[in-house]
Amino acid sequence: MNKARDAVPIRGVIEGFYGVYYTFQERDDMIRYIGSLGFNQYIYGPKNDRQHRMRWREPYPEDVMEAFSRTVEAAEEAGVSFVYSIGSGVTMSYASEEDFRLILEKFEAFYRIGVRDFSILLDDISSEFKHPADGERYGSFAEAHADVCNRLYAALQARDPACTLSMCPTDYHGTAPFSAYLHELGKRMRPEVAIFYTGEDICAKEIRRSDAEAFGAAARRKPVIWDNYPVNDLAMRPELHVGPIRGREAGLLEAVDGYVVNLMAEGEASKIALSTFADYFRDPAGYDPERSWTAAIKRVAGEKSAEAFRLFAEQSLESCLAEPNSVRLNELTEAALSALRSGTPGASGAEEVERLEELLTAFDEGCYHLKNRMRNVALRNNLLPWIEALEHWLWMARRALLVLAAIERGESFEGPLRMMKESLEEIDRAPKRMTDGSLRALAAFALERAEGAGTGKESSL
Repeated sequence: MNKARDAVPIRGVIEGFYGVYYTFQERDDMIRYIGSLGFNQYIYGPKNDRQHRMRWREPYPEDVMEAFSRTVEAAEEAGVSFVYSIGSGVTMSYASEEDFRLILEKFEAFYRIGVRDFSILLDDISSEFKHPADGERYGSFAEAHADVCNRLYAALQARDPACTLSMCPTDYHGTAPFSAYLHELGKRMRPEVAIFYTGEDICAKEIRRSDAEAFGAAARRKPVIWDNYPVNDLAMRPELHVGPIRGREAGLLEAVDGYVVNLMAEGEASKIALSTFADYFRDPAGYDPERSWTAAIKRVAGEKSAEAFRLFAEQSLESCLAEPNSVRLNELTEAALSALRSGTPGASGAEEVERLEELLTAFDEGCYHLKNRMRNVALRNNLLPWIEALEHWLWMARRALLVLAAIERGESFEGPLRMMKESLEEIDRAPKRMTDGSLRALAAFALERAEGAGTGKESSL
């Protein structure tokens, strides 16, 4: 028995993020990887592919279609259905027969290379008609969307009954009672057209069975979950989402017709979360995030790099899942600061400070290993900006401790103070985020002590 297949028939990923999208080599590698995990669908829909979205009316160049053909073959070999999606809602006229013809023409080009599953993405667009003819023909946005989807589905079925169609509505998240748009769309759109739902929020901390059922009732069909974890585009771009999936109810899969996972631009790093999704799909009731995460890290980073990766990843848990970030670092920093603030002679050498220094050394060794010893080079390249961000934090903290130790001994501290300030500037300039910033309190204390020592006075917080 295949528990994943029994739990949810569509187990997919979507390359649906904003920003630089995958090369064909990266995409083919991802398809092979998800196939090995038991996923069975790959939806192509990167927002920055101009022929997919902003210039969707344009055909792809011949050499690009040849590359797509090889990708479709790779997907078939991996047991994965390649889905071509079009983001035509940004500029299309729903009343235009020419625009409708161009969508079908784009779909036909992919049909000829073996694609049988298609999608139209009407998300992240204005909810008002952009063309006067649309308002003249349709009484509502929902009516226009339903009509286009119904005609597309009919045309695909006439071409080949094996073809399928899914769509992302303009209102794709929320809770009951949901919008009038969604209710009308569900009423007007053919039941064979699948519909995506992201949960209560665009990027949901939790996705509950009750919300999926309520969405399904409004849309008059079970939804396909579009999970916006681990994606890290737009405002989330400074984050790296490498923790396990959490907050998805075991019973959720019974209320949906499918489940697709939106990837990060960092494809190799996305494999960590994907591996945990695979465990959730296989056994939602028995899913253990920590156990799954441990196995995923070993699988992707390798046994020899697992410890270094785990320590690194524990400083990078900021996401919509709202998991505590840098727990051990925060505890040790708070304890060290308490000892340093006590004013006890020799506080800079206190056991609490030594424990923090040991963790900083572990960060240093771990970062070095990930940059120079990890065998998964693609993962190393994905992680590198965040590794460097963590290094800025650890060197800032080390220099703060040097400042405090020098002040305690009555020695010169200008050198480490200057370097600590430089590290803080590097942190503020860094485009990536690591830790939750608790080490700033250590820097603030060092600055206050330095100011007090510089004026011949003691300063306390």
